Amino acid sequence: MSGRAVVLTDIDDTMLPLTRPQAPEGLSRFLEKLRFLGVEVVPVTFKTIMELEALMSELRYSFIALIAEGGCVMHAVKGLLKTGGPARTVGVYDVIELCKPIDHYKALLTQIEEDPRCFGKAVRLSNADSRAVSQLTGLPVESVRASQARHYSDAFITQDMSCRDLIIDSAEGAGLKPVQTRRAVHLLEGSKEEAVATFLRDMNTPGQRLTIIGMGDNEADEGILRHADVPVIVSGGDARWLKRVQYVRSLEEPPESWASSLRIALSWVGMYVA
Repeated sequence: MSGRAVVLTDIDDTMLPLTRPQAPEGLSRFLEKLRFLGVEVVPVTFKTIMELEALMSELRYSFIALIAEGGCVMHAVKGLLKTGGPARTVGVYDVIELCKPIDHYKALLTQIEEDPRCFGKAVRLSNADSRAVSQLTGLPVESVRASQARHYSDAFITQDMSCRDLIIDSAEGAGLKPVQTRRAVHLLEGSKEEAVATFLRDMNTPGQRLTIIGMGDNEADEGILRHADVPVIVSGGDARWLKRVQYVRSLEEPPESWASSLRIALSWVGMYVA
């Protein structure tokens, strides 16, 4: 890879609002400007590959790499990573699997669903009716269906704390790594931090020193920020959960807040985007 910087970024409520109706105008042009300046953007997200493919289609822009399902799978343009050989290739991407298929834990997921502490109080994303999830989350049905195309992770949508406690205890007992977000508890073997570390270790940049910028909006993104030269929290809320990072507060909403925060972060390392 040739360039000056890599931006590792969360998507939901960082780069884009969670319930966006479509990719906003201007974001594609901004991404093209970044690429012209030698800055590549790599999503690091709980979204599925199908969701990211839909996003790239909307943007008419292809990322050089995708880190999806919370860090369980990477798609990287062929030759970008120094690996011993990907599991397979899909189009222009090498596919690197970092977790076992979630079907390996099917019995556990069913047990959680049927436990009285969660029965009727939680929705298992991959196993739910897409229309019901759409009503629950406010997301379009097609977007929900793309989010349900999970191969390495799953999520329980619930606000019930006793159910959340059960999910976390059960997952940890089985060797999974539960991650809590505002809407759900994600269950997976890997993590964003482990996937980012693998990506940066294996990135093929002979003789180059790239600046790494990490961007996120909450604790679930700590793994992105810890590996960045310039870590940035894009949030209007309390960011004391990770005190060491540069914290950008914006009165705007994504993607405007993401773009303005990234401009600031790049200026700290002597790069300026109009």
